[in-house]
Amino acid sequence: MTVSTNPGVVGTTPGVLRQMNSRAILDALLREDVSRTVSELSRTVGLSRPTVEAALADLVDEGWVTEAEAIATPNKAGRRAKRFTADASAGSVLGVDLGLHGIVGVRADLRGVTLARVEERYADLADAEQAWASVQDVVRRLTAGTGSSPVLAATFGVPAVVDRTGAIDYTVAVPEWVERRVPGRIQDLFPGVATFFDNDAKLAATAEAMWGGFRGVQDGLYLVMGRQIGAAYVIDGSLARGARGAAGEMGGLATTGWPAAPARLEARIPSGTDLESVVVAAGQRAAEAVDVVRAFAADVAPGIVQLVTTIDPEVVVVGGEVLPAAEVFCAALDEIVTPQLRHPVAFTPSTVGRDAVARGALARSLSHVRSAHMGLG
Repeated sequence: MTVSTNPGVVGTTPGVLRQMNSRAILDALLREDVSRTVSELSRTVGLSRPTVEAALADLVDEGWVTEAEAIATPNKAGRRAKRFTADASAGSVLGVDLGLHGIVGVRADLRGVTLARVEERYADLADAEQAWASVQDVVRRLTAGTGSSPVLAATFGVPAVVDRTGAIDYTVAVPEWVERRVPGRIQDLFPGVATFFDNDAKLAATAEAMWGGFRGVQDGLYLVMGRQIGAAYVIDGSLARGARGAAGEMGGLATTGWPAAPARLEARIPSGTDLESVVVAAGQRAAEAVDVVRAFAADVAPGIVQLVTTIDPEVVVVGGEVLPAAEVFCAALDEIVTPQLRHPVAFTPSTVGRDAVARGALARSLSHVRSAHMGLG
């Protein structure tokens, strides 16, 4: 990228060119957790040594880049070349999956490397005050000891429809959260820090696109399956949101089988145990537990048929509480759904796993920091 010599940049001042050059270098340094010399960076970004040196001076002053320890070069005399690296500890970001039955929170550095993770499971977080107390506890534990690595952005995945402005439009699962201003109170936890909310399934699909089963996929369907049910999809390589953020929100349609499916699932759980134990047992092919998971697949299959035939995905990725038994669940869907399709589709477990929503939320937070704080696209 030869920014400083691009004749197509019309009316660009030297100051703007210097800023553009420094952003190109910062982007290059952020891609890998290694240090680079001025000569190496000059070759990578296609800029002259003096231009690189000036840009590095700016980035060091801004706090995004630091001088690294020089590497010894055997059999070479003279002063060692200075090396520079992006300071991924200059800030941190949060991604939190705030669900009806559990919370997963992750704090990461500016390269997305996990610094802390907290997971808590609950019988039910529908009560607003219990949810608020639980969120405060998780956030406190995630941010303990941040020191010189301040939180620059936080994103929360919620079981709700979130519009294009980031406002919660409505939620069937946890209406009391909105009524009792839980989202507003969460924002108050981070004064002066950008705090975002997004739909849980859409964030999980985002994580799959970056790190999992949607990499290289143009059209895909993501399913959240368990006591919470949801869907999100990628169309032509982009996450589909809909005009009001409600794309994939089929949980209230009786023809899908989804409204009654969670209650039917819980009714099949033997007394003295819980859903988590049953799903784990099904993943280990315990017969009675497998029957519970397969029956759940049959309950939700009508809605999945409708989604698959509507968007024609290359792959259907399954996450949510059924994940420990996702292979059993996917096999049951294949048996039930595929005969109803004109073209077969692959059903596969999420490869991002339990942290899919939280990882998608991290991606949203990192995107904001790169754009608003670092000046990167």
